[in-house]
Amino acid sequence: MPAETTAENVSVTGWGRTAPTTARLVRPRTYAEAVTAVRECGPRGGIPRGLGRAYGDAAQNAGGAVIDLTGLDRIHVIDADDGSVLCDAGVSLHRLMEVLLPLGWFVPVTPGTRYVTVGGAIGADIHGKNHHVSGSFARHVLSFELLTADGTIRTVEQGTDLFDATAGGMGLTGVVLTARIRLQPVGTSLMSVDTERAADLDDLMARLTAGDHRYRYSVAWIDLLARGAATGRAVLTRGEHAP
Repeated sequence: MPAETTAENVSVTGWGRTAPTTARLVRPRTYAEAVTAVRECGPRGGIPRGLGRAYGDAAQNAGGAVIDLTGLDRIHVIDADDGSVLCDAGVSLHRLMEVLLPLGWFVPVTPGTRYVTVGGAIGADIHGKNHHVSGSFARHVLSFELLTADGTIRTVEQGTDLFDATAGGMGLTGVVLTARIRLQPVGTSLMSVDTERAADLDDLMARLTAGDHRYRYSVAWIDLLARGAATGRAVLTRGEHAP
């Protein structure tokens, strides 16, 4: 099916559903359709979009083209010995978890939602609750295929200037089509979790400083309505993959 037949003018928002804009949304199902969509996006240009979980107005392009990559959703190769996966940019982290966990592997970085695409994770260079241990998502991306504005598909390796510009580049260098990602080994699908109460902000920061090195995941929920001696009081939750 040509990319043109899957295009429509729609109202597009970020995750907060504010400040909508109208754009020509194109849903390619093949790499060839993606190339056509990029070459024919018009004078206002185009921007790639995943599952729409950006907090702000990313992946919007008023009067231009928005290229929805969720139709490119194939998992091509899982190397269970090496601990890596090659997949399309439109594959969600949720789908990767479903497939990888039975094999003893997990996605290396997970944000507050699993419903983001691999391409979006690269474009925003997302972080997760394991940022203090694992860094951001792009650190675990070995390479990706990038469709640039001239319709060329380039293989981009970690450590190159184009890789660094694309990681966290919010789709401005081109459209990520596939990615090869290093995975996190796990023993089970379960988590071992510790939960603590922090009396105030100083107490919370002291607990984070003293104990975060013992946990892969750490998050604090802070009561922003508390005042006086309770200012900054929080619930601190930290965990590790259960053996």
